Amino acid sequence: MELFAAREQPAEIMVVDDLEANQRILAQIIESMGYIAVPAASGAEALKQIAKKLPQLFLLDITMPDMSGFELCEILKSSPLTKEIPIIFTSASTELEDRITGFQLGGVDFITEPFVLAEVTARIDTHLKMYEMQQSMESYNRHLNQVIQEQVKQIEEQKKDMLYALAKITESSSNISEHHLENVKRNCKTLAQAMQFSPVFEKEVTNSFLENIEIVSPLHDIGKIAIPTDVLNKPGKLTKEEMQMVKGHTVTGAKILTEIYAEAEKNEFIQMAIDVAHYHHEKWDGTGYPNGLYQDQIPLAARIVAIIECYDTLTGKRCYKSAISPEQSMEIMEQEVGKSFDPKIFDVFRRVQKRMVIHTDSGCK
Repeated sequence: MELFAAREQPAEIMVVDDLEANQRILAQIIESMGYIAVPAASGAEALKQIAKKLPQLFLLDITMPDMSGFELCEILKSSPLTKEIPIIFTSASTELEDRITGFQLGGVDFITEPFVLAEVTARIDTHLKMYEMQQSMESYNRHLNQVIQEQVKQIEEQKKDMLYALAKITESSSNISEHHLENVKRNCKTLAQAMQFSPVFEKEVTNSFLENIEIVSPLHDIGKIAIPTDVLNKPGKLTKEEMQMVKGHTVTGAKILTEIYAEAEKNEFIQMAIDVAHYHHEKWDGTGYPNGLYQDQIPLAARIVAIIECYDTLTGKRCYKSAISPEQSMEIMEQEVGKSFDPKIFDVFRRVQKRMVIHTDSGCK
């Protein structure tokens, strides 16, 4: 992309003056420069023409009936469509006060009458080129910003892919069903979508929340990548030390995500991913880990994942357990409402439970 692109068509310059002689002289000079002169006999006429097509430069006579050049300038500078277009005032007056007023209102220059060809051409050419350079620079900056945003988005997508790959590695090295992450991903979105229709959650569960929880929910156990495989796959009861090691996956997962995004500006996606990894084992009554948070202290996304992750664990087969039916799973989970689970979220879960995806296979060898 060229920074300063060549002009495709001749620039249009609007001449606003109630004296026909002045219009004619300025129009001749403008056309001799290869530009197009657009005459207007008053401010009102100028505004009508501007509504149809914008010029690249204004020449405004200061003294006109009904609307002065200063008044027209104020109107032009107050509109986002015309505020950046340069304005050169024309006047027979040489009063310093007029010049000061013109510059204060946003004018860029003055041309005094009688018009001198060299002066008019120099001032028009200078300010027209400056305006075109400004427009080209703004266009270039917009393009550059778009390229940067696309690169940032691509990097973010690569990070998400990398995180999901880490989560899959964790899944494959443990005794978890190969469908577990996909189940959690789909079911969290299904539950969150249903929560949008609840007056309790409609303000919190926005469309961006839905998009984010679908992406971050499979990352809930990413901290288990630091746990030895023999501990993860141990068929018998874990020792106290091993249990503490397993519980530590919440803190480890949050740390991994925090470090990956250390140089990125915090946003909803990053924060939700960290919250889900860190707090999905907290319980509604405050008896969970790692921080013993309770009720609304637990981030909403983590409360959602806690319910879905538990349901998928119960209905899925593991090396240490058989799969149980959705009905039995619901009976077990009902006992934990108000203890492990947010009662209001669970009310919504009950209504959509039959839409939950389950797989009863196992990743066990």
